[in-house]
Amino acid sequence: MNGAENVLAHVERKLGIKPGQTTPDGRYTLSTVECLGSCGTAPMMMVNDGYHENLTLTQLDELLQGLK
Repeated sequence: MNGAENVLAHVERKLGIKPGQTTPDGRYTLSTVECLGSCGTAPMMMVNDGYHENLTLTQLDELLQGLK
């Protein structure tokens, strides 16, 4: 869905997990959903309660780095 596959693959590589799995340290669990109702601002992801829209892979790296 408008780049979601690339975002998911990038997160899988960065965290070393697949959807439904949790990182060994227990900090991250990767889940997928069919729709978060953000068609006009995709690709996007939800982290905890926050939406992150119009994601580029660079922004995604920055987001993941900020969570550590």
